Amino acid sequence: MADILTDIINRLIVLVQSPLLDQQMLWTAAPLVVATLFMTLYFGKYKQEELGWNTAFGNTMVFLFISINIIYYMLSSSNGSWSDLMANNLFLTTTMALFGGAITLMAITYYHLLPKKVAFFLFSAPPVNVSVYVIMTIVYTGVPADIITFGAAILLFGLIFVLLRVIQMLEHMASQPEGLSLWDETQESKEGNLMKKLKDKNMKLSETKQKEEKQLGSIKSI
Repeated sequence: MADILTDIINRLIVLVQSPLLDQQMLWTAAPLVVATLFMTLYFGKYKQEELGWNTAFGNTMVFLFISINIIYYMLSSSNGSWSDLMANNLFLTTTMALFGGAITLMAITYYHLLPKKVAFFLFSAPPVNVSVYVIMTIVYTGVPADIITFGAAILLFGLIFVLLRVIQMLEHMASQPEGLSLWDETQESKEGNLMKKLKDKNMKLSETKQKEEKQLGSIKSI
């Protein structure tokens, strides 16, 4: 078990370092990272908004675009020879599977075949872009498509998911009137309202007491 965990961690390091080792992959992966970050910031600011079926549909198209990009990469690697491209069974199978998966996912979101909450999570930017990133790494750098890579991909998604949630939390705290603070402004507002009510009540009691004293003074004078 310890050996498997070590292999997964080592494979995770390979996944993270891959864009630095392959410049062409870097230029393809960079837009995914930037898009994921800005989508996280947007939904962190507007928490009341849902992803939307249209956005989910657009995210599934990323698989289609990347599959076309991979075909171009393989064709460039084979010096523009379609015969060499067709002879590369691993890359060709991976690309066709990615292309077919893209069409399937697009159909699922187009016809709303999944429950909304499930679809909006599966087809949000982090799961889609991490999946595409791992597939790109397999093709561009030759990382084995095995259970170790699958485990490393899940671990990578978990780390990115936590990181994005932390970014959203910091963004929410930084947007508070007092700046970056752990204090809950809603709770502060409730306590302020309670103090105001108590103050108003004390003033009314004081006014009532003064009226009673005046009335008592009038009776005594009679």
